[in-house]
Amino acid sequence: MSHKEPLFTPDSPAGQVLADWWRDLESDRGARAELRRARSPEDAALIPATIDLITQLRATPLAEHKGWLARIPVIAGLAAHLDHNAAEAVLAPPDREALPKRMASAKGDRPRVSELRFRRLLQYSREELYRPMIRVLAQLDNQAGLFDLAEALFWWGPQIQKTWAFAYFPALKKTA
Repeated sequence: MSHKEPLFTPDSPAGQVLADWWRDLESDRGARAELRRARSPEDAALIPATIDLITQLRATPLAEHKGWLARIPVIAGLAAHLDHNAAEAVLAPPDREALPKRMASAKGDRPRVSELRFRRLLQYSREELYRPMIRVLAQLDNQAGLFDLAEALFWWGPQIQKTWAFAYFPALKKTA
């Protein structure tokens, strides 16, 4: 399934709901900790904070997309891992290439996310992506754009995978 307009932006109804929900997680440390402990999207789906997000999103155009309900727990679980001390970076305007470029950015003499790990990431289905993305976020110091992350996870498939590959590989530091 392809899409034209992003669903998760600072100005979109779903983006506003998601950003407000994420900000509220800061003051509800118990809910945030519970989400961070979720081992799978299925675990995350049963947590009251995720159910609250889903309930709020029902009133947005996002709910018109087939299969939307199954996609939200992945977003909620991973969003809980984002660093609240880096709110400016997390709530930055969307840039579809920012996340894969950050994965390719150097940390010392190596990329933050190795080429091998990145290639594996691209091979995962949305259902398999949860645990590997938690590890990737940790490698990024739990700093990623909330809107970019949500958009990529919601639409995960060949189009997003290509966008990520076309952003990651050119950004890799070339070694001579």
